[in-house]
Formats: sequence, structure tokens, C-alpha cells
Amino acid sequence: EDVAKSKRLRQISHQEADYGIYIDFEGTATDPSSFVGILYKRDDKLLWEQVVFEQALRPVVANYKSDKLRGVTPPRMGEFTKTFKDLREIAEDDGRLLFAFSEREIDELRERLPKEELDWWEANLLNARKYAVKWKRKNHPDVVFKSVKFRGGKNSLDNFLNLIRFDVPPILGPGNSAQRIRYVRNMLNKWGGDPNKLTAVAKGKWTKALNHNWYDCIGTRHLMIEIHKEISS
Repeated sequence: EDVAKSKRLRQISHQEADYGIYIDFEGTATDPSSFVGILYKRDDKLLWEQVVFEQALRPVVANYKSDKLRGVTPPRMGEFTKTFKDLREIAEDDGRLLFAFSEREIDELRERLPKEELDWWEANLLNARKYAVKWKRKNHPDVVFKSVKFRGGKNSLDNFLNLIRFDVPPILGPGNSAQRIRYVRNMLNKWGGDPNKLTAVAKGKWTKALNHNWYDCIGTRHLMIEIHKEISS
């Protein structure tokens, strides 16, 4: 990251990090993202939602039972533009900032939102990685991250979460989400969209893809809160 660019980051407070909306897309590299995770706090409770856009996955969404990890409402189908119009409304009404770790989310929005919506998102979706890089440079200059082959190289979310000692189960770490989604999609296509034909392996891959998305969102939120707790202390 360029130092001059880092200095121009919008200043945010610990409260804004705590109150922010965190989003994370999941999908395969060559296709539009299959779903988005949305996480934010309201009345001291974390609200968690996953909205699936890929129509091929509709059967597995309709047939999904909430898992033990979160015990929350299962994912739902949704239309892409409406999902982000609704999210913008929440952010504006509540005065919340929006965060995503990396450039992927804004790139996806550029591909899929109409221009009249995109302008607002380009102005208001903040890249958490830029804040993390600036924070590490200032507060942990001696820490050397190992480069990884996925998602950001050295400045991956996983490296930052390790630095702040935020534990993610190894099986839900990076590098597997795309193949899990592809596996479920291919099996549904093979059986004409019949969710009853999904094997236990396929169902397990879907659950892991969803849970990986949860850890990306909660991890990014935790990272931003920790960064701004340290800055403001």
C-alpha cells in the first residue's frame, strides 16, 4: 500500500467501527458472487444475514436448516440491486459506516449495480484492508507476514486475524470457499436442482461455505474494532 494513500483514509472512531456494517461476498473466481454476508450490531446484538443471488443454489437455500455454529435464520434468496438498496437505506437511516475487507466487494458492485446506486457505494464502502495495513505499519512494524496464494497475498485477512489472535477454525479458513460452492452447484445441476439428491458431503460443503463467510465478516469486524481501540487508547 502506498503511504500517501494510507494517510488520506477517512478517520473513523472506535464507535464507528463497532457500529459499522460489514459485508463479504463468496463465490467462484470466474462467476458473479453467489452470496453476500451482512453483519452489524443493533441494540447490543449482532444481526447476521446471508443473501444468495445465484439461482442455481435456490434449492439448497430453500432446503437448508440452521446449523449449530450460529443458531440463526438460514440464508435467503434475494435480488442483487434490491439487497444493496436496502443496505444503503439502513446505513443512511442509522448513520452507519460500511466496511469490506479488500477491493473485491467494490469491484463486484461496479459490475452489478446500476450507475445511480454505484456512485453512493463508491463513496461510502470503506476498504478495511487499507486501515489494517496502515495500523500494522505504525504499531507492528517488526511483524513480517508470510505471503499466501489467495486473497491479498501478505496483507490477507488471515494474517491480520492471526496478528490480533482472532481464532478461525482451520477448516473454515481461506482457500476452499470457491470449490465448495462449485461442488454444490454442479451436483444440483446434475440432479435437475433436486436438493434431496445432495449427498452429505455436498451439504457439508455448503454449510462450510456459509460458515467461512461468517468468519470473514466477524473477523473483519473484530479487526476494525481492535485497530481503532488501540488507536484511540
